[in-house]
Amino acid sequence: MVARFLTARQPRRGGNLFGATLVAGLLAALAAAPAVPAADPAAAGGGTPEWLLVPEARFMGHDIAWPIGGSVRTVLVPERRGSPLTLADTRDPHLALADLRRLARDNAGRLFDTLEPELARDARGVILYAVLSSPDPSLPACVLAPGFADRFFETIGPDLQIAIPNRNRIYIFPRSAVPAAELSDRVFVDYRASDYPVSREIFELSGDGLRAVGEFR
Repeated sequence: MVARFLTARQPRRGGNLFGATLVAGLLAALAAAPAVPAADPAAAGGGTPEWLLVPEARFMGHDIAWPIGGSVRTVLVPERRGSPLTLADTRDPHLALADLRRLARDNAGRLFDTLEPELARDARGVILYAVLSSPDPSLPACVLAPGFADRFFETIGPDLQIAIPNRNRIYIFPRSAVPAAELSDRVFVDYRASDYPVSREIFELSGDGLRAVGEFR
């Protein structure tokens, strides 16, 4: 198979993780939202986390989604127990949204803590990339977990990039002008073969969260 290549992309203006493009209905709900507990009740009790922000394919057309800086294919979708937030949900007076970002990050951290990365090496034993896999379709939310980059500092290095081809797999690899051919092929196949594709884009972590910097083609 011919290796696909990474196309660099210039950063786009705007696209902040919690930018001003959020739909008006959600803004109104946030303004009127009641206080929320310090911890997500479901997560604290060991159940499925209530709130997560999950990278998702833009073509899915969810009611409510946050933009990702530099991205043309991927958005962040607020999910509660696996169900995307809808405009109808925001009209529920009992739905507490004020601290959604904080709760989502905390829950992503709890989910991330349950996972063990698999390391792929070349013939000399050099680490090429790490893989996170899970049958849980909330897996992509882990990239927003506190300490995500820190966990890969000793194996991948300080300048890591991320690929999320589908809802069940994440690739973490060193920043490079041309990714390893094996990685390029795996990302492309995982995206095309999945019933739940996410993106062919390549992401980096910044102070605002995720930022798209290129794309596998």
